[in-house]
Order: sequence, then structure tokens, then C-alpha cells
Amino acid sequence: MSSECAIEVVDLKKVYRVYEKPQHRFKQFINKSKRYYSEFTALDNVSLRVLKGQTVAIIGKNGSGKSTLLQIVAGTLAATSGYYNVQGKIAALLELGSGFNPEFSGIDNIYLYGSILGLTREEMKSKLNSICDFADIGDFVYQPVKTYSSGMYARLAFAVAIHVDPEILIVDEALSVGDIFFQQKCNIYMKEKMKHATKILVTHDMSTVAKMADYVFILEKGRVVYEGEPLKAIEHYIKSLHNEVYQYNEEVNVSLSAESDFEDNWVPVNENDLAGALDARITKYSVSVNEEDYKGYISRNDVLKISFIFEAKKTLNQVIYGYLVNDKYGNSVFGENTLSSDQFTYSVDPGVHLITITFKWPEIREGAYTVTLGIGEGNHEFNHVIQCWAHNIISLNNVNPNLSVHGLFNNKILDIETRRIQ
Repeated sequence: MSSECAIEVVDLKKVYRVYEKPQHRFKQFINKSKRYYSEFTALDNVSLRVLKGQTVAIIGKNGSGKSTLLQIVAGTLAATSGYYNVQGKIAALLELGSGFNPEFSGIDNIYLYGSILGLTREEMKSKLNSICDFADIGDFVYQPVKTYSSGMYARLAFAVAIHVDPEILIVDEALSVGDIFFQQKCNIYMKEKMKHATKILVTHDMSTVAKMADYVFILEKGRVVYEGEPLKAIEHYIKSLHNEVYQYNEEVNVSLSAESDFEDNWVPVNENDLAGALDARITKYSVSVNEEDYKGYISRNDVLKISFIFEAKKTLNQVIYGYLVNDKYGNSVFGENTLSSDQFTYSVDPGVHLITITFKWPEIREGAYTVTLGIGEGNHEFNHVIQCWAHNIISLNNVNPNLSVHGLFNNKILDIETRRIQ
């Protein structure tokens, strides 16, 4: 193993025995000549290298083997075959609350965690105030952790992990349960205060991958199917998810006009996502960014083009088309329609129609956003018929490389004056 390598994994395999009934486990113990179980391969000959000081993201769908891999590397799970080598002290946030005794108070668990990593009580005592300040859970630190919410668990666990001076920090989705402000606090700390530590992150948040990671591994069915720089990895991952959507909805089929420029990459709309009078129904949509297929991320000033197909059952007069963008908490962030944009509205006849809406993506906080598409009928901004409301059907990941957004969005300072008054 190279001195520049913090973690090396070679042909790692983990196979679980799956028993259909509890008694089959006992029968297997008694009679080893007969097989009472089936096998599930969680990891299938995985090999990877993580360099010292590198921040690596491991992404993949649920059940792809991410957590199993990290548990083996952290030493809490044995591999079936293969080997791995780790150079450096590891602090790991794996399953929420792992390493904590639920009956102990937060304070007691701080000392317990330190002792597991070989730190003395005096060493942990010197770090106690800093840990409590970072966790910021108040007097709950003196209560048994079994009374904590998942967010409080995450706060305390992360605060302890970063204060034991790890050379390798492993975080497996533990921060996803915390509030957005604590997530930002943790990301800033890892980026600025732990520059020289090796960090491995497992997350479904593509903005975190783009912002934090130097390198990305994608797992699928227990195998590494891609590795590379973050934006390319995000593109590969999102495309694989979209391919699944196409396969899942392949029975939904709407004929397109021969003149359509968008015959590929259409995503069917689930009927359950539609609301309104439904004399018009949105059936498919397609998304492009800067005249290219959506790569899995979008950034400020990118030109977003959304095309959608709808079927009108009857003639609609004074049609309004619009969109609404929501954050991951369901808050409406921005949106517009053709009426308030002073765009020409017109009538449509019964049949299938193709509409394309184009707008520039604003400078907003990084994260996941969803887009709702709407068709209305009328000539009044606040009083018109909602014919079709396709709720949160499009998912976009906003990334801000080399940009800090101080709130929901940035508002530039137009001028500043300074003068000495004394």
C-alpha cells in the first residue's frame, strides 16, 4: 500500500445468509450438511483507493452496498473475502447513534466515544466544552440519549467525531436528519477546519457531492460502476436513474408530431401527480440545460428549457402556461406564467400539443429543487381555471461551485460609502 494512500480496498466481498424463517437458522446450526438459507451479495469484488487528504463521495441507490462498504472499512463488520488496509485513526458516523449507549447521558457518551478511540478521560475533558458548543443541544447533553430526536443525535455524534482529531472521517448519511443550518455548519467545518483529513461521505444530496467531493465512486448492486470527478459522476448517476424511470413507465406512450425536435429523453408523467379540471392533461416532459441534455445539475445563469406535451379534450380559450419551483421543504422559491410575463395567450383545439418554456436559472442556495408545471384558462392573474397542475414532477440539483450563497439567494450590494467621522 502506497504511503500516499489512506484507504485501499481490494476485491472486497460481503455475502449475507438470508433465512426465510427464524427456526431455519437453528436448523442450520444443528445440521450443517444441509442448506437452509439463500445468499445475498451486498458487495461483489469491490476495489478502490482513497488518497490521504482526499474528500471522496460514495453515491448510489439504497441497497447498492454503500453502508456495508463503510462498515467494513470502519471495522464494525467483517468481510466475506478480499482485504482492505487503512492508514490513520478513523472516526465514523455510520448508523444514527451507533457507538452511543442509549441509557447514558450525552456527557457520558462523549467520554465513552473517546475511550473507544483510545483517548483518556482527561483528553476528552479538555475537549468537552468545545464539543458541547458545537453540538448546541443545551441541557439535553445531560439527559439519556434515548430521549434525543434524530437531529440531536446527529449534532452530538458529529461534534464528538470531529473533536477526536481523526485522520479519516466517515459520514454515512448521518447529517441528512439535521436541519439545514447544522448541515451547512458541518460542511463548512469539514471544508475549512479539516482540510488535511481524509473524508468519505455517503449522501443522496448531489449539491453536497459537487461542493465537497474531490472524487466520486458510484455503487450499483454491490459493484463500482463508475469513478471520476464529481460533476461527471453526478451526470452518470442521474442518467442511470432516469433510465429506470423510462423503463418503469414504458407503458405510457403518447404519439409525437413528426416535426417535434424532442423525440428522445421524454419522461412520462404519473397520473397521480395531476390535479385541476383536467380538460387538459400533461403526459410527458423533457428538460435541457444550455441546449444540452440535463446532466444532473444546474447552476446560476444556465438556460433551462422545459418542453411538455399535453392532450386537450376540448377547445381551451386564453390558455396560460406556467411553472413553479419549490425547495426540498416544499417552500415555493420562484415561478412565473405567461400571463404575468406578458406573453401572448391563445386558444387550443382538442388534440395533442407541444409547449416549450425557457427561462434563466437564478443564483439561489444549493440543493434539490422540484418543478411544477401548470396549464390555466382565463385572463386574470388571480382568477382563472386551473386545467392541469403537474405537481413536483421534475427534480433538479442546484450546485454552486466556487460560490457562496448567503441566504436563499444573493442580493448584490449596489454601492458602498465609507468615511471616517472622528
